[in-house]
Formats: sequence, structure tokens, C-alpha cells
Amino acid sequence: MKYPIGIQTFEKIIQGGYVYVDKTELIYKLVDSGEYYFLSRPRRFGKSLLTSTLENYFLGKKELFKGLAMEHLEKDWVTYPVFHLDFSGESYTSEETTRSVINKFLLRQESVYGKGEGETTFGLRLIGLLQRAYERTGQKAVVLIDEYDKPLTDTIGNAALQDSNRALLQGLYGVMKRADSFIKFAFLTGVTRYGKLGIFSAANNPKDISMSDDYTSICGITEAELHAYFDEEVQQFAAKLGVSRQEMYTLLKRRYDGYHFTEQSEDVYNPFSLLNALSDRKLANSWFATGTPTYLTKILKKKSFDLSKFNNGIFATVESISSFGNGEENITAALYQSGYLTIKGYDGRKFYHLAFPNEEVEDGFVQCLMAEFSGRSEGEMDGDLLVLRDTIEADDVDGFMSQIQYIMSQVPFESNDPKQIEANFRNMAYLMIRFTGHQVAVEHPVLGGRVDIFFETEACAYLIECKRDQSAQEALAQIDEKKYAERISAPGKRFVKIGANFSTAERNLTEWLVG
Repeated sequence: MKYPIGIQTFEKIIQGGYVYVDKTELIYKLVDSGEYYFLSRPRRFGKSLLTSTLENYFLGKKELFKGLAMEHLEKDWVTYPVFHLDFSGESYTSEETTRSVINKFLLRQESVYGKGEGETTFGLRLIGLLQRAYERTGQKAVVLIDEYDKPLTDTIGNAALQDSNRALLQGLYGVMKRADSFIKFAFLTGVTRYGKLGIFSAANNPKDISMSDDYTSICGITEAELHAYFDEEVQQFAAKLGVSRQEMYTLLKRRYDGYHFTEQSEDVYNPFSLLNALSDRKLANSWFATGTPTYLTKILKKKSFDLSKFNNGIFATVESISSFGNGEENITAALYQSGYLTIKGYDGRKFYHLAFPNEEVEDGFVQCLMAEFSGRSEGEMDGDLLVLRDTIEADDVDGFMSQIQYIMSQVPFESNDPKQIEANFRNMAYLMIRFTGHQVAVEHPVLGGRVDIFFETEACAYLIECKRDQSAQEALAQIDEKKYAERISAPGKRFVKIGANFSTAERNLTEWLVG
């Protein structure tokens, strides 16, 4: 089997004999039901392939759809003028880059349809092109804009540049409303929906199908599709690992499945990670290997976000995760739309329960956060964390506390705010223990209070109370006074109580006592 890894062109996949998971029935339904659409999906989820498939469909390339659902659904196969603007593949660290990409797109179309006098702005040039395309062909145009938001997500944290890019995009997208009589169909894709940046109010009100029950699987691979298209490959993968076919499906599901885009959504696999795993027959973190969410990790650190919330998930309304402003106003929306959190439950009225979709995302995100909070590159701390893991698994209390102290001594605490320092310490402690493979709770609620840090090994349950600029004795005394050990269930395990003190001045643990 030929896997279309990294191939985002429908024509190349079909002509090259690569496997194509047929989404054309949903594409036909989309085109048949409306005219203006927007779809948000995480990166590497197949948005560009979907856009390319739409392009070839509207170009009337019937021969490419042989054997697919579209071959029998479409009867007319009309050829339309297609305007496909792709913002992927560039890093928009300057306004000039954004201008250049838009200008090259327009020049390419002007080489076909010409340029009118007085068309000096991007918007005027585009509306002129759409009108001339209609007049010349007798068919309204199709507008496809892939990764519409990349010039904005690339500039999160740089307000001036983001505002410049936003103005350029508004001038372009705003044309769709004025050019409605020349447009047959318009489709925008992106990772995020920038509701407060005004782009959607400028466009002709595209219907957002990102959280539509009808199109949850228009990108990605479902469980049924995995079995239908890749069963033999899964069996070969299982043979390599020495497990049964059913066990192999379970491993793949736990590693790469778990995305839900509505409360009714079936499970959806990350297609990039799944195809890489089947091709290489390795359960690797392929999605994270292609790029880390640096802007998200920087925001989480800046806002002193309590990372332990990820353990049990986050609750949010549908309105709050549908769009966000500059990326810092609503970190939950940014995490959801970027694919680091997904819908795991719904209370039936208003709130979604969001959590990591699968093991790949959880492990990869923890690793990215560790690099951001520690100030050390990914992989640089592996040896230190290996020591920490071994001492924890051996229930060597002084050993792992000393190792936490050692790792902390290398962390650059940039802020001078004691609360910020304490928050970063708490997050680092969470990340270090979580990175070793143990589930850890920070500010773990119990009757009568909260335990600063709680985690379990095979033999022990650890209660760590940490004071700031006080003493380890006071911390240990609080565990006993509040009777934390009596109020936590850990059947068959020995409770280990640790009182510790964190010094703001030294920015590290200074002492600990075991009770």
C-alpha cells in the first residue's frame, strides 16, 4: 500500500496510486447544501487535501473520481473557474511575506483573466478577476482559501504585525460580500476561528461547519474507515509487535484516536499520525515531530495556567471554544481549536468537558511544556528525568526529592513576582512527575483542604505539602492536622507524607521532611 504522507494534492494521490479514504459523499453533500463555508481543524488533519479535492471537483475532472462515491452522485460535471489561495508553507513573520503570497496568487489569476484599469488594491484586483472570470466562462467562480488564519497565528504575541496582516486579509476577504453575484461557492479552512478580529464579519457570513454533526468526519479517519481501508496493514503491524490484531487496534486507538468535534461526534483519528504509524510500523509521535505549539506554551507560561487542570479536563461553553481574539484572551479556545484538547463529554445543557484526545497529544504536549517552563530544549533533560523516574519507581524519597531540587536549580525563573514564581514551581513539579509516566494531581482537593502534590507508585501514595518561605516542619504538620492521608483513597498502598519548603529568594526547594 502506498501511503499519501505529506501529499496534499488530490490529483497526485489518485494518479500516483496512493490510498485515498473516500470523503466525496460528504463533499457532494456540502456543495449541494450551501455556498459559503468555513471549517476549522487542527494542523495536519487533511484540510489541504479536502480543499484540493474540492478544486478538482469544480474543475470538472471526472476521471479522477472514478470508483469514488462522487462518480455516481454527480451527473453534470460542470467546469468552473477556481480561485485557490493557499497560505500554508510560509512563515508570516513580516507583512511583506503576507503581501507577497497574496500578490503572487492574484498575478497568477491575472495571467489568465487579465487586469482592469484602476485595480490597485488586493480587494479591487480580486473582485475584478471574479467578474471577468464570470463574463468569460459564463460560470460563477469558486473561491477556496486554505489556512486562511496562518498570517494571524504566526504573529500571536506581535500585536502590530498581526494587526497589519489582519488588515490585509480583511481587504481581501471582504470582497466576497460585494462579489456575491460572481461566486458559486466559497470555502475557507484554518486552525482557528478569529471571531473578534473581524474577518468573518467582513466576509459573506460563511457557515461554520467546524462543530456540525453532519461533517465531523469530513477530515480525519474514523474507526470504520480504519477497518475498511487498512485492516491488512494493521494485521501486519500487529505481527511485527507480536500482539493480536484486536490488541493492535486498541494500541492505535489509544495513541491516535479520540478527537470529537461535537457532542454527537464519532471518534476521529489524526490521519497524519495514523498513516505514519502504519507506514513505519512504529507508535511514534509524528504529529508533534512536525512542529510544536510554541505560541500556546508561551501563553500558558505567561498566564500562570494551572497545568494540572489537564488531568481531569477543562469545562467550557460552546461559545467560548468557537472563536478567540488574539490567542491570549481565551487559551481554552486556542487549545481546543489547535487540537490539543477535544470534546470528551457534554452536560446536555451548556458545558463541554475538554481533555487530551489521546496519548500522543498528552505525551507530546507535556514534553513541549517541559521545554518551555524549564528553559531547556526538548531532549536536553532526558538524562535528568530518567534519574527522576528511576528514583520514583524505587520509592527513594530523598533520591527523587534531591533530583527535583537539582532540576529546579537549572530552571530560569524570569519573574520576580512571588506568586508567579510559586505558580511556575508548581507547574514544573507537575510536569516533572507527569513526564516520568505517573499521573499527578496538583492542589488535589480533599475534605477540609487541598494537597499541594499527590501521586502514586505501585507501592506508595505520596502526599507533598509545600510551603513558600516558611519551613518543611510546618508543611508536614499541616498534612497531619488536616488528616489528608485519612481522606484519600489509595487501597493497599503505603502513605508517604512529605513536607517541603520553597524559597522565593533561592527559587528552589531548600528543605524537606518525611513523615
